[in-house]
Amino acid sequence: MKSKEFYTVPFVWDKRIWAVTFAVFILWICVSIFLFDNIFTQENSTEPLIALLLFNAIMLPTILACEGYAPQRLEVGESQIVVLRRYKSIVITREEIKSVERLPANAMRGAIRTAGVGGLFGYYGSYYSRLIGSFKLYATSFDNLFLVRKWDGKSIVISCAEPDKMEIYL
Repeated sequence: MKSKEFYTVPFVWDKRIWAVTFAVFILWICVSIFLFDNIFTQENSTEPLIALLLFNAIMLPTILACEGYAPQRLEVGESQIVVLRRYKSIVITREEIKSVERLPANAMRGAIRTAGVGGLFGYYGSYYSRLIGSFKLYATSFDNLFLVRKWDGKSIVISCAEPDKMEIYL
């Protein structure tokens, strides 16, 4: 019987991601309802209409971009690690990997987000930490984090809901 060539691990959201994503959607709905209501209750309805159109013109692309670039699943195989996303997946081949190490539970304490998202559909983008330096983060939880150091000097931190699947790289 042939062994499986790769494992697919879903990114499991932590409570903070659920809260932030839910809060953003509630805010979007409430502000839209408020502006929509003002269109019909005010005599001069052009200002609320413009505000509603502008607000939704900002929110819709933001939501779509954040959802599209958020990590969906992690594929761990003998030849590569792939962070699957809707728009552009991140592929790290075995030849690129210098080392993989499991990070301690408090590894993200003090990390600074330099560009990216910190809670809407996940944590992803560019971050900086004194412990790690500059790195890309693709996570939906700060539990079970793994630091992937590449030969080109770049570092990537990923979360894995099933850490035993990453053992082939440790």
